[in-house]
Amino acid sequence: MKKYTSLILLLIITFMFVSCGSDKTAKNKAVIIGKYLQKDAQIFLKKVHANNVKLLDSADISVKPEFTFRFNSPDYALFRLECEGLYPIIVVARNGDTIRIEQTTDVVWPFIVEGNDESRLAAIYFERLKLDERRVDSLSAIFHNSQSHPDFMAIRDELNRRFVNIRESHTEWCKAFVKDHPASFASLIMINSFFREFLLFDQKEDFAYFELVANAVKERMPENRYAIDLNDQVERIRKGIEVEAEAQMRLAPGQKVPEFEMKSMDGKTIRPSDMEGKYLLIYFWAAADAESRQINPFIAKLYEAYNKMGLEIMTISFDMDANVWKAAIELDALPGTHIDDASGPRSAVQKLFNIKMRLPTYFLIDTQGRIYKHGRDFKELDPAIEELITKGPNY
Repeated sequence: MKKYTSLILLLIITFMFVSCGSDKTAKNKAVIIGKYLQKDAQIFLKKVHANNVKLLDSADISVKPEFTFRFNSPDYALFRLECEGLYPIIVVARNGDTIRIEQTTDVVWPFIVEGNDESRLAAIYFERLKLDERRVDSLSAIFHNSQSHPDFMAIRDELNRRFVNIRESHTEWCKAFVKDHPASFASLIMINSFFREFLLFDQKEDFAYFELVANAVKERMPENRYAIDLNDQVERIRKGIEVEAEAQMRLAPGQKVPEFEMKSMDGKTIRPSDMEGKYLLIYFWAAADAESRQINPFIAKLYEAYNKMGLEIMTISFDMDANVWKAAIELDALPGTHIDDASGPRSAVQKLFNIKMRLPTYFLIDTQGRIYKHGRDFKELDPAIEELITKGPNY
């Protein structure tokens, strides 16, 4: 009897060690347990970080619908489950979390996601996104089916109006969500997301939302890689806004045109200050830019109309191929003093005039070297030139 008692105690102790080891292993892993209704399919588990998506694991559900993924995630991270024919699922997990996902027969959002608040909030966002995308899809179907209708233009306008309403409603919902859950991964996802081809949050106009989420996430988990990256992004946006504000002040009407020195097509050194005493139009363009090529004939007409009144034109292109640049000037009969800045987006002149390859762009300069008007709306240029010449040098 004593022999059997010792054996039983040994089995109990062994079981306890095995159980403790299993618990420890479970706590050191994140787990996703799922059940999908798809047949002859595979599920792929990927880790999502900024522009980097890494495949972690996969499961074949052609035999049985259940699957389990166990993986190491010391801190909260984003993971995407992909299955052909299904909307991808985003979950947020770290070691010790168990996320359960079950596919249902709901046609709009066929998933139940349970396990932690982060994944639940993400699922709420994606359910709303899928619902609004479905509404837009219904508008697209009406659009395609109505193209032969005699009132198609009126139908198209009404569909556009309804799409704008859906998009604005979706954006407002997202903004309210972010205000309610600023420290959530769902808000972190949302802040850089799109609705169709439209960004939900504009980095400049909606900067307060970026700042809100970045601060809240950083306070909650300061060492998290996603929080650090978002804060870095927000600092870059902040600096960009400051640079833009500085450029707007520096390039405001009445300010002196920025000075630079470049070589013209005929090899001469050209500076804006050389043109003082004349009205100067600085025209930024590129031969490879279709919109610029459409504007070039208009520039030629302006020169013809106002050159005898003292208007000179300086064209600065950003073409890498000088032959293409010269051919376009000749083909379009583009007048003026021509400069090609082959450094393109890296151009110092681009930074000086805050152009950022938004072409074509113009700056209208008065006879004292002051900026009178600048922009990209060339419909305003002709009346601006006439107004400037009419006012004279002492306006």
